[in-house]
Formats: sequence, C-alpha cells, structure tokens
Amino acid sequence: MKWKAIVILLIILASLVPVYAINKYLQKILRPRESLARLFSYLLGGMLLVFVYTLLLVLLIKWIFPNA
Repeated sequence: MKWKAIVILLIILASLVPVYAINKYLQKILRPRESLARLFSYLLGGMLLVFVYTLLLVLLIKWIFPNA
C-alpha cells in the first residue's frame, strides 16, 4: 500500500516539469506584463492549463491504479 503512495507522488512530481515548461512558454508568447488584456489571457490560459493537466493526471493515476 505504501508503494502506491510513493508512485503517485513520483508521478505528480514528474508531471511538474512539463507544466513548468508550458507555463514558461505561455509567459514568453503572451507577455502578460505588457497590458491588462494580455494578463487576463495569460490567467485564463493558466487556469485552463491547470484544469486540463489535473484532469489528465487524475485519469493517468486512475488508469495505473484502478482500485485506488
């Protein structure tokens, strides 16, 4: 049982690397410091990124551990 928790934690930690890279890419493309409209588009993109990535992460963990 303890190994499942460790594997899930490792999956979550490993998934932070691509999210960080995508966030940096969004900052580079949208440049949120230039205007309020760009800031709101960056915030919307960030919230969408968090929602989609959380959904995919939960589905991945549920697929790996169907009884968890």
